[in-house]
Amino acid sequence: MGALENELNLGPTSAGWLREIGVTTLDELREMGAVTAYCLAKARHEQASLNLLYALHGALTGQKWNALSPETKAQLQKEAAGFRFGE
Repeated sequence: MGALENELNLGPTSAGWLREIGVTTLDELREMGAVTAYCLAKARHEQASLNLLYALHGALTGQKWNALSPETKAQLQKEAAGFRFGE
């Protein structure tokens, strides 16, 4: 598998944030899940926006982040809002 920067929706910044939380491959992102990865990255980088959450989900589902449906985005936001560290 190639570098995270080469995956759909991911660039150098998001790939760097993922590496900081221990994610170095798309398979590791899949195992962790987009919501968990987003919340862990957001905890380290306050400037991480919801676009990162959408980008992670899109990378896992093969969709451009800005093409996700409003319903999907709302569900991701709901899951992220309910995320609790250590559970």
